[in-house]
Parts: sequence; structure tokens; C-alpha cells
Amino acid sequence: MGVLDDPALYYAPPQDDWAQGDIVVVPTVVLRARGERTAAVYPQPAPPPDGSSSVVYDLWAGDGPLPASAAECWLGPAVVVSDDCAIDKEFNARVDELLAAGCAEAEAIEVARQDESLDRTLLVAPVLPYGQLRFTREDAVRTAQAVGYFPVVDGPEMDEGYVDLGRIVPVSRHLLFGPVACLSEGARSILRWKVAQYCAARNLSVDAQIAAAVGRTITRMQAVEDSKRRLVVDLELDGGAARLRLRQEPRKEEAPPARGRGR
Repeated sequence: MGVLDDPALYYAPPQDDWAQGDIVVVPTVVLRARGERTAAVYPQPAPPPDGSSSVVYDLWAGDGPLPASAAECWLGPAVVVSDDCAIDKEFNARVDELLAAGCAEAEAIEVARQDESLDRTLLVAPVLPYGQLRFTREDAVRTAQAVGYFPVVDGPEMDEGYVDLGRIVPVSRHLLFGPVACLSEGARSILRWKVAQYCAARNLSVDAQIAAAVGRTITRMQAVEDSKRRLVVDLELDGGAARLRLRQEPRKEEAPPARGRGR
């Protein structure tokens, strides 16, 4: 059994501080145009902490050309997706600054820890039941093959489900409750890969398809030029068991001489 099949390999004891892969109970939100959902009168009781229902509030009137907006909010389990170095980036920078100013390390750490302005938010993504999955195969999510999703294994403190990376949202540290469960290093490694794959889906997803094609036999090939004059190659693998499409990007003109890039 692998990490995604065995709760004993998927989960681990919590770390001393918040870490990528911590599962917490926290509010998450989707911003909508007013009227997409029926808004409630503010305030309302908190929705159930299992994420099963939401509360919608209108935010402000839509004066001028900009549309009026509303917020749909849930309270439920979510996974911390911020990388560990990003979670404490400002804290570590402040410690380095204090050390350079001559503070002892223990004093620098304590001063930085008392500064509430540092690293106020981190990124989370909600854990949803498989019944809410749309247009994606459940088995592809469970095996961490689908781009934009990360599977959550059934465990002592968590029901199975999936993380929707399309709903990543920044939240205040003060809103985090938990952790109710924590991922092992093996599961965290898969989460890091899925976040990187989602944020650079166009390149990394093709890399994954090419890696999956290694060892297969090309049984048919068709090459055409698309409307943007890019060469498109369709490969049939193992007699139609799989297909792979490769698209050539057009060549970019080189920068003129004596003209720098970047800054």
C-alpha cells in the first residue's frame, strides 16, 4: 500500500507551528456577483463546521460601471497549502534584521514572535466531499492524477474527500482552528507537487503526460499545422490505449542587439 492508500502513511503528528498540510477548520469564501445566490440579512448564525452549507452576504452596492458583489462563505475543513518557508517568511526576515542589529538570537526570536504584523495570512483550500466533484473522474483525484485536486484519505479524525485547489484563499492565522489532522512528509510531498502542477498546469501537466507515455509503443502519428501556424503532433499509443498531443510553440524573435531584458 502507498501513501494515498494507508492512513498510517498519510497522516502524522502535528508540528510545533502551522505547517503545509495541516488540516484546520476555517472560513473560506467565493466572491460572486450579486444575485448569483440568495443573500441573507447580516448577521446570521455560523454555518455548520463541516462545510455542508454556506451563508451569502451582499457586500456593497454596484454604483458606476462595476458590478455589485456578494460573498458566499463556508466554515469547514481546509488544508494549509502555503509552503513552510512562506508561512514564516516575514518572521524569519525580521529575526535576521534583529540579529544584524546586534540582538541575541533568543531575544530576536521573541521580539519577532510578539510582532502581530508579521505573516498575518496564509493560504488554505477547502476539503470537499467526493459528491461535489464535477467533470473530473473520482479515481483520477483519488490517485492524485487530476490537475487542480489533492485527495484526502479517510482517517481517525477526517472523512475522505478532496482538496479543491481552485478555491485557494488567504485567511488570517487567528481564524485557524486545529489542526484536526496533519499530513505526513510523504503526503506533503504529493501536495507540494499538486500545488506546483496546478499553478503551472500548462507545462507540468504535459510533462506528466509525457512521463506516463514512456515505455509505450507509438502505433499511429498525425502531424498538422494549427491556425496559429504551430505544429501539432497527435500520437496514438499502444493501439489506441492512450493518446498524446504535442504542440510546438512558435519561435520568438530574439531581442535586438544592445537591448536588455528584465529591469
